[in-house]
Amino acid sequence: MSKTHWKKAFNPNYLGAYSLEPGQELIVEIDTIGTQKVMNGDGKEEECLVAHLKGHKPLIVNKTNAKSIAKVAGSNFLEDWPGTQIQIHTAKVKAFGSVVDALRVRDFKPKGKDKLTGERFNKMCEQIKAGKFDKASALSRFELTASQKEKIQAI
Repeated sequence: MSKTHWKKAFNPNYLGAYSLEPGQELIVEIDTIGTQKVMNGDGKEEECLVAHLKGHKPLIVNKTNAKSIAKVAGSNFLEDWPGTQIQIHTAKVKAFGSVVDALRVRDFKPKGKDKLTGERFNKMCEQIKAGKFDKASALSRFELTASQKEKIQAI
């Protein structure tokens, strides 16, 4: 059963750690990037660096993630970042006096998704049925055919 993280109710227009299922990683492509006004947690507008991603909500880019994107893009210049594929995951970080979940960009180029052959796909389906692997991870981590996606959804 899918559950809704409470933070989705407060900032639904941007990706956040709450956007990913546990263990899920996203491979996305930067469409455009630039600064824009964003409403912060206190209800005030502030200027932030925002990456608009193809097929996904935008990502507010902090300094840590900007450094990772620069490394993956091979350039420190924002104008060179569109078209760059990045891999996003969640990590526990110290912030605001406590440990919280945060989105992080991997500092290496994402490798292509693995294709699953018949036997590997069947084993993964068994793991999903047994509750040892989740559907969201399967759909995001592997390159699947339409019939494989349908079979996973039917589980």
